[in-house]
Amino acid sequence: MSLSDRIPTLLRRLLRPGTAAPQPPPPDQATRQFTARARSFRDLRAARAGALKAMAELETARRDGRPPSMSFIRARCTLATVNVFKIIRHCNQIVDAHNDEPERTFSRLRQRIETILEARREPVAGKKLLDLVRIDRTLANLSGEKMAHLAEAGAIGGIRIPPGFVLSAAATGLFFQRNQLYHQINHILQQIEIADLEDLYRKSAAIQELIRNAPMPPKLETLLLDRFDRLIDAGAACRVAVRSSAIAEGIGPTAFAELYRTELDVGRDSLIDACKTVLASKYTPQAISHRLAKGLLHEQCEMAIGVLAMVEARVSGVCHTRSIGGPNDTLDLFYAPGVAKGIVDGTRSTGHLRLERQPPHRIVERQEAGDAIEPWLADTEAAVLAEIGMRLERHFGAPREIEWSIDPAGALFVLQSRPAATAPTFAGPTPPPEAGRPLLHGGVTGCDGVGCGEVFVVRTVQEALRCPRRAVLVVRHPLPEWAPLLHRAVALVAETGSEACHLAILAREFGLPTLLSMNRATELLANGALVTVDASARAVYQGRIDSLPSQTVDRPDPLESSPIRRILAEVLDLLGPLMPLASSSPGLRADRCQTLHDIMQLCHEQAMAGIFECSRRAGSGQEAAKRLHDTLPIRWWVVDLGGAMIPGYDRSRSDIEITDIASPLLHAFWTGMQHVPRQKPAASGLRAAAAALFRTARRDGLAPIRASFFRQKNYFLLSQKYCNLSMYFGRLFATVEAMLDDRGRDSSIAFRCAYGPADDSRQSRRIEILAEVLEHFGFRTARAGEALTARMDQESGPVFFDRLKVLGYLVVHARQLDAELAGPIRPDRDTCIQAIEEMLHHE
Repeated sequence: MSLSDRIPTLLRRLLRPGTAAPQPPPPDQATRQFTARARSFRDLRAARAGALKAMAELETARRDGRPPSMSFIRARCTLATVNVFKIIRHCNQIVDAHNDEPERTFSRLRQRIETILEARREPVAGKKLLDLVRIDRTLANLSGEKMAHLAEAGAIGGIRIPPGFVLSAAATGLFFQRNQLYHQINHILQQIEIADLEDLYRKSAAIQELIRNAPMPPKLETLLLDRFDRLIDAGAACRVAVRSSAIAEGIGPTAFAELYRTELDVGRDSLIDACKTVLASKYTPQAISHRLAKGLLHEQCEMAIGVLAMVEARVSGVCHTRSIGGPNDTLDLFYAPGVAKGIVDGTRSTGHLRLERQPPHRIVERQEAGDAIEPWLADTEAAVLAEIGMRLERHFGAPREIEWSIDPAGALFVLQSRPAATAPTFAGPTPPPEAGRPLLHGGVTGCDGVGCGEVFVVRTVQEALRCPRRAVLVVRHPLPEWAPLLHRAVALVAETGSEACHLAILAREFGLPTLLSMNRATELLANGALVTVDASARAVYQGRIDSLPSQTVDRPDPLESSPIRRILAEVLDLLGPLMPLASSSPGLRADRCQTLHDIMQLCHEQAMAGIFECSRRAGSGQEAAKRLHDTLPIRWWVVDLGGAMIPGYDRSRSDIEITDIASPLLHAFWTGMQHVPRQKPAASGLRAAAAALFRTARRDGLAPIRASFFRQKNYFLLSQKYCNLSMYFGRLFATVEAMLDDRGRDSSIAFRCAYGPADDSRQSRRIEILAEVLEHFGFRTARAGEALTARMDQESGPVFFDRLKVLGYLVVHARQLDAELAGPIRPDRDTCIQAIEEMLHHE
């Protein structure tokens, strides 16, 4: 039952026979009460607008599939809950009563929302230190994925890994807990403007400094140093590599691709600082933005730390057991002298071998680095690496990405074994463009696809902060620190690097067209120049090539099955629908409220009933409801909430004219109501249209639950920047609520209409036409049965007032659609749109 259904019932109950009517207060007191309650109603409306805006932003994030941060979700949920609490308090002030039930329901819902938003894992329990030889995948929740997979690889006969140990997630969790770091980190993260790169880098630096300055718990420090000494006593090198091993790292499509730090050549004196530096790297700009894009929560990405004896590397590299860009029956080996760091960050000149996956692993393609005097990797070593890679793939059941090093004695060590990131599917071969010779050609394809945009060259972090959206990002080296820019770019071009570098891995995860090893790209591609990057053809063309943009990769959904998406869906279920549909079900009660939106709607309806009743008690006072004269056979009543009337208006009058009203919102709506389409021969004038409405209303009758058409009052609640209308035309019930601010940021128009029961097959067609017309004029619509809702937000100026005219036209002329529904739906829709556009143009 709608508000307008309930108001007459409420008033009748107050004054029904046999019940003594409450004595009205003196006129002056009634006027003061109305003024105070009108002020509370104005505050209630402001709180309602704030709650609706927060809910709308969350709903938009879910609908658009964009990756919101937890700070975004928390902030909007806080806005919604705070404003709904304000609504409850203002409602109690208006109805001059205190009902505990809405507050109890609100507290229960708020607690459930807060529980969802916490979304924290139970503290990891277990040993603080783990020997690498005693770890496998069953302990990944303690050791992290990277160390668990490495340790299990080392247990396979014939595969060697460096000796070492793991500082478990239970130990690092204790470090964060003892220093109360998560509370401080959340406070900083909630203030980050993720779209503002400068703010992201600044807040990231603050979090990392916080972690590095936190003391290691004394017992943990003692455990670490004692275990380091035992590692050295066992004959390992006196230097170690300190590596991240996060719980969510290296899991298929959520691979973090070395976005976390690895500290090399660490001695005993610097071991504690190195561990804290690795933990702090969980909050680098690239890690924060990557977690956001993947919909992961930082509290859930627990991190363990691997401490491995350093390998004195003669040559190192990366093996992909399924070729990145070659045939499916081949694998790739990328290699360079010394440690593999220069390969993964794209700064080293890299050799590349492509071998058959089947023994004897024959080399089918060789590309030596330009500065190689002699081959860095012997063919026999390449065959051994290929055999080890395929053994690991068979053991783990999926293609692998393997880091390795060979020492001067020829011993081969596996340093990492993780699932290979799946490259996006390319839509097909690129047709030859019609733009002549490319600006650049060559290099290697990091990720297939085509991107077109303006060039933006980045050489420094300061330049990165100014990177615009939808740019072609051009860099010297494909460093992991440029990862936050990938979400802004339409393509990536780098002068160095190979398919094995980790920025290329990230690009493949997100389907970003990428070209690497494109010599002199930062010199030959000018900032601001419009170019088309065809990564598949390894070419960059000047301008936009119309035949290419459709040839793009199938980009994966970054939020699919992510914790962020689940949390967003769960909180929206408790916040409630943005546009509730009218219903013939019994009215809302506090004990039936299932969402914050239910509570908000209940309080809004109770507050409006309270305003009506207070206006009635004011009687002939200055704030009483006024009868508005109209040429249509409809009774209009206006309640001034403040500022709705012209200066000097005689408030003692019980009847008013439209010229007495100063509200620009009502005047816009009224203009649409009074307009009669010129092309309608049956409605040659306003009185003819009025007569048609009169006859159809009388003929159709009303649902039994509703008052007679001729006795029903239709209300406007008005202030200078607020208009609320409830009205009946026969079976049609409609409400319009409009709020305006000067900048349009909080402006909104909400429209709801429903038809009473009828055996009229044309009724559904009428609702369908109304929805199509509203969508044509930019409203978002939703429909359930014979009820329709529409909403428009953040519009101002002429568009805002024109849309009010559209609604004014529709609520009056919706009844006239009945006579036009003998033919197909589409002509009726087009006729209605044409008539409205003529009205707007005429006005």
